[in-house]
Amino acid sequence: MEQNEAGDAQTLVNILNQEQSEDPNFFFRAKFDNEERISNIFWRDTMMLEDYRIYGYVLVFDTTYRTNRYNLICAPFVSINNHWHNCMFAYAFIGDEKTKSFVWLLETFKKAMEDKTPTSIFTDQDKAMANAIEQVLPNTRHRLCIWHLEQNAITRFGALKKDKEFKHAFNQCLKWCLIEQEFEEKWQAMMHDLIAHSWYKRVYELKEKWRLALSRDFFSTGILSSQRSESTNHAIGFKASKATTLTEFYTIFEKTTNRWRSTEKYDEFTCSKSITFTSLPLSRMLKHAAQIALKAIMIFL
Repeated sequence: MEQNEAGDAQTLVNILNQEQSEDPNFFFRAKFDNEERISNIFWRDTMMLEDYRIYGYVLVFDTTYRTNRYNLICAPFVSINNHWHNCMFAYAFIGDEKTKSFVWLLETFKKAMEDKTPTSIFTDQDKAMANAIEQVLPNTRHRLCIWHLEQNAITRFGALKKDKEFKHAFNQCLKWCLIEQEFEEKWQAMMHDLIAHSWYKRVYELKEKWRLALSRDFFSTGILSSQRSESTNHAIGFKASKATTLTEFYTIFEKTTNRWRSTEKYDEFTCSKSITFTSLPLSRMLKHAAQIALKAIMIFL
């Protein structure tokens, strides 16, 4: 397995070197362990950099997916474009989920993106990742994935799993309380129903990173979770498996990215031929504004 990994990793490095010779702005980095084996590898092409310059205000980063022969951790950097579709900024594999690995990965990402940092970043509850973000991206607003919190809560409902009122209250606190006082009242009322609630206490202590009432003062494009990254992994993983080599994975990754770009081109064409409409009567001035507004917004982004 080690011999296969060494040969496969070298083949991937050769492919990335070839990409760089054809695209001078292509960027990749590899990190080796003490035995001279690749432990981390990162890459992005020129188009990803261009997309990041336009849409890189919000970053979604998730590392809960592994689909390769060596059980390396998939680490896509994604967001959404102006058509609300997935947009790839970079991709990486890392050997573990320790703070040191995340620091290397985020520093590499930052360097690849001309030191431009996102306004906000969405992740899961991984503590090592949070430490790395605080160290490398101190001015970026770190938000927790609502979807992950919801899934983790389900496993901790215990005897309350059948209590519809409790689950409704938790869902309200998680997704719908836009006023701080409303959130505090509902959360405290909900906590009275819990006997053992250490996990909920920890979640409450992290409320600055997920509560809606505290997330209205910064730009997040309306994203509430890291499901964008998960959907990226699943889109790539559609043809990948535990037996997939790194070089095979790269081929699948390229096909997926090209498909997304083709979809964006189609969206751009469709949008350019569309006319905004409304049920309200429009004056000539408002009709003119409706025809050019989206294009102006796209240029601004």
